[in-house]
Amino acid sequence: MSLDRLTLPTGETLSFLRTGSDTGGAAFEVEAVLPPGLSGPPAHRHRFETETFTVVDGELRVRLGSERRTLGPGESVTVPPGVVHAFSNPTSGPVRIRAVETPAGPLEEQFRALADAGRLPPLRRLARINVEHDLSYVLHGVPEALQRPLWRLLAALPAPRR
Repeated sequence: MSLDRLTLPTGETLSFLRTGSDTGGAAFEVEAVLPPGLSGPPAHRHRFETETFTVVDGELRVRLGSERRTLGPGESVTVPPGVVHAFSNPTSGPVRIRAVETPAGPLEEQFRALADAGRLPPLRRLARINVEHDLSYVLHGVPEALQRPLWRLLAALPAPRR
């Protein structure tokens, strides 16, 4: 297994510890360093995957459903499928976390797409990843009945001509 390291446009650095191919699809595990002031991903849920976040160093603010928590070193939270969640680093120092997705779903591909993209999120590529994973990623606050056809439409759009 080679240790992949990525840097996202938002400043997070990621080290892949176990990939879906390493585990036969059972899990994806990443260690991430989140920069100070990171707002994190939008509130969302996963239809199939469980995510566990463990703080190694620093403090992580986590939203789990309607609950808000601040986790310190050694503390973790597990997010079952279907539960709305988000996380951020509102502190003035970095936070280092480990995240495990079981089974391995779209997270690894999403990180690679974001790292390759530069400043603007690659929405068409993210839509294709989501469609390939049976629309597992669902944004909170937008009706799923509306999201599903929009993700599919965006995924089907041709790449821009250069």
